[in-house]
Amino acid sequence: MRSLAIPLVVALLAAGSATAQVAAPPPIPPLQPIAPRPEQPLRITSNFRTMVALAPTQLVPDSAAQEAARRALYAMAADECTALSEVFKSDCRLTSVQIVAFPPFGSNAQPANVLNATATYELKPLRQQQVR
Repeated sequence: MRSLAIPLVVALLAAGSATAQVAAPPPIPPLQPIAPRPEQPLRITSNFRTMVALAPTQLVPDSAAQEAARRALYAMAADECTALSEVFKSDCRLTSVQIVAFPPFGSNAQPANVLNATATYELKPLRQQQVR
């Protein structure tokens, strides 16, 4: 009887035991070099204001005075690009200038004798060999 009990116990132990399977994690792919992205330009916006010259008897600025004020604003915008280029050690490009009379024409306020300008610039860093 004993000879029958031993195979029976061995059979029961074999049936009840489970084999543990260890799953290995999937292999990590090698790192791919990241292609350098072109640098995004830095965008800067500046505001300028100038008065339109009025003669003592004038209520509304004449076209010559408005033209002179407008040209002064363009010169300010160009000079600002030069300064930004020096400070940020970058190539500067003036991308837009918007000039608006203040107060706006057509309003019930006094005639426009102030011109406002908003200028937008793009700055791109100089390459190493260009920096001095």
